[in-house]
Amino acid sequence: MKIKQLSELEQEVMDIIWELGTGTVRDVLTKLSQEKQLAYTTVMTIMGRLVDKGVLSRKMEGDSYIYRPRISKENYVAKSVHNIFSAAVSSLGQEAVTHFIKEIQKLNPEKRKELLEILDEK
Repeated sequence: MKIKQLSELEQEVMDIIWELGTGTVRDVLTKLSQEKQLAYTTVMTIMGRLVDKGVLSRKMEGDSYIYRPRISKENYVAKSVHNIFSAAVSSLGQEAVTHFIKEIQKLNPEKRKELLEILDEK
């Protein structure tokens, strides 16, 4: 599945759905309203876009849609990072790889070891 970049508000909505597991527009609006004032229709539109992007699914239950994540947060983050890194390597080549390696070298030895173990698993 090709992951499309999410806007800041889309990311906030996904964070809420990942936290809840499932939810309605009203559930998400209630959580979001703790930090910002948004209209119900705005949240409904955002959640519809997330369905279109393939990261949420929705099913009519009673008189409301119930939304569920189609991808775990961990899988989403991994695919997003992969897309960003692949794009950087495609456009910048060696420079992107060199910068990435320098950043990995800044990690503590234990974290570097964990990353190498993950690479060995693949």
